[in-house]
Amino acid sequence: MGIKKLKEDIYFVGALDRDRRLFDELIPLPDGTLYNAYLIKGSEKTALIDSVDPPMYSTLTDNLEELNTEKIDYIISHHAEQDHSGSLPKLIKKYPESKIITNQKCKSMIMDLLPVPDKKFMVVGDDDAVSLGNKTLQFILTPWVHWPETMSTYLKEEKILFSCDFFGSHYAADELFVKDVKEIYNAAKRYYAEIMMPFRTLAFLGHWVAYLHTFSSSGRRSVQLYLVCE
Repeated sequence: MGIKKLKEDIYFVGALDRDRRLFDELIPLPDGTLYNAYLIKGSEKTALIDSVDPPMYSTLTDNLEELNTEKIDYIISHHAEQDHSGSLPKLIKKYPESKIITNQKCKSMIMDLLPVPDKKFMVVGDDDAVSLGNKTLQFILTPWVHWPETMSTYLKEEKILFSCDFFGSHYAADELFVKDVKEIYNAAKRYYAEIMMPFRTLAFLGHWVAYLHTFSSSGRRSVQLYLVCE
């Protein structure tokens, strides 16, 4: 897919994985999958939202280098699963000044799974925010959507919700945004059944938590939601 520009100074820098056919050693991937990572350049600081599965690390760093990313101040980790956080050990070596922003539960799980030292973390709670200068990232905790530590990030000025796996599907698409709902309907339905359905009550509550956060933050009902695949 390569780099995709969402808005000024906001870029998709993740990786397309057409060849992957199994997830978590259990879930078939007939359509491959996509690892979403986003670079946000503020007037004072730069943030990376999520990373990629370790085999795709070079794709992520190639994209970052193409955007002349010499420094990353914050790496936001929404979720401890490897397709979101697996490249963290290499990223913090490449960008040693960076801090990993996540919640306490996610921090604990990442430290159990990966060699990331305690000092690299900046722990946030629900509704906490950090400034990038002219951009503000607000954090929304959405536990059990679909792991106990998941969270989302709301970019207040642009009204963009980076929703982790909330509206996800395993679908290796060349386009970042949905143009034909019929193309992704089966993948999204399958993803919900296999991943979210066991926690459907909490997922429903999570939907309203995210909605109310964006509603109260923006002061209006319109909010841009970008469909994020796993």
